[in-house]
Amino acid sequence: MAIIGSLMKTEMITARPEESVSDVAKRMRDNAVGAVLVIAGGRLEGLFSERDLLTRVVAEGRSPSDTTVAEVATRNVVTVEVNTHVRRCAQLLREHRFRHLPVLDAGRPVGILSSRDFFEFVAEGLERIIDGKRYQRDLEEGADPYDHLGGSYAR
Repeated sequence: MAIIGSLMKTEMITARPEESVSDVAKRMRDNAVGAVLVIAGGRLEGLFSERDLLTRVVAEGRSPSDTTVAEVATRNVVTVEVNTHVRRCAQLLREHRFRHLPVLDAGRPVGILSSRDFFEFVAEGLERIIDGKRYQRDLEEGADPYDHLGGSYAR
């Protein structure tokens, strides 16, 4: 049974609530991430995403330099504990239609799962299954199991 702790990113990009949107957006750009965890005192206070930037800053005509992340971050963040099953995480991503899922361990942020990383994980798993089935079929049809190492010994 796969749990989220084996899949999540543990190198979290974070922000303090009092930081300006402008500074945090630059950090997001520099780290190529679409969301940051807003943390104060080791606790998750919110999540600031590209969508928050668009809808709560740009669309409302706010100044990114004069607006703090705390003012515009998503507050009621759906989270999962580090031992949550991957299937439950998929349900949450689909059900709530968001792209970032913070991961907690005893209430403290320890990672984040992006929908992109999740779907890469799923695709890699499917590829392994398909490759395994293909290999098994080839063996059943009499293929040389060592042929992939650089040549056929049967020829």
